[in-house]
Amino acid sequence: MTMTVEGIEEPTLAEARQILGTESNMDTVNAALREVVRRRLVDQFFTDMSTRDPAELERMRLEAWR
Repeated sequence: MTMTVEGIEEPTLAEARQILGTESNMDTVNAALREVVRRRLVDQFFTDMSTRDPAELERMRLEAWR
């Protein structure tokens, strides 16, 4: 069974395939979706870290290298 999504811009898909290093359209779309989720998690992490007390961040940094 072949799944297709109507309306995907072929030039954009081809560029994404090149950037992501994927072989198929499905792999490209799935990789792009994973990247969107990853970016959201990174943004949330930085937002969370920016609200923390600098002393707490320093303590966390020191503990991370033990």
